Parts: sequence; C-alpha cells; structure tokens
Amino acid sequence: MAEARLVVTLRIAGDGCLAALSAAGHAGRLPAGRNVACAAASALVRTAARQLADAGLVVEGEAARTAGRIDFTVGPVPDGRRAWLRGTTEFLVRGLRDVALEYPAEVDVRLFEAER
Repeated sequence: MAEARLVVTLRIAGDGCLAALSAAGHAGRLPAGRNVACAAASALVRTAARQLADAGLVVEGEAARTAGRIDFTVGPVPDGRRAWLRGTTEFLVRGLRDVALEYPAEVDVRLFEAER
C-alpha cells in the first residue's frame, strides 16, 4: 500500500511572486500532528498564509473545516510589496522543497507558472 502524501501546489508568477497555493492530503500513516514531514510542510504553508493575509495580499483563502486542506490566492501586489513577496515566496518554496527532499514518499511539491 502506498504512503499517504501531502501535495502542495504553488503557482508562481513570472516576477517570482506567489500567485496561489493549494495544499491537500496528509503525509504518512501516523495521525495528524504526529508526522514530522506533514507538520513541517503544514507549518510553512500556514505561516506563509498568515503572513500574506496580515500584509493584505490574500484575496481568497480557505482552510477546510477538516484537516488536510488549505487554498489561497494572492491578489494584486503593490510595487512596494513585490520584493517582500518575492522573498517570502523564495523562502516558502525552499522550505517546502527541503521537506520534500527529506521525505519524498510523503510530501510532493509542484510548481507551475501563473499569469498575473
């Protein structure tokens, strides 16, 4: 039987800024809160979502009532926040890729180009 996986899909605009994120699933077979890979990736995703929301950049977002799903879209980015968002995006992508490298059977990170 294949391991359960957390799949994180990021849409990155041509300027290197995050445009949207979707995370679904649960890494591994351990209960929620007990899997290191899932906890690490979830912490990165939730922190990024909160940072972007606090900055007023999330225009649509939802964390499912049941654990294991979060989706959000980043709205128009003022020129003064573009470099900040690019840095936040780079940090998020690097962190998620590192988790996926450590736990390839449990975490899958998918990057796609997005139009802005």
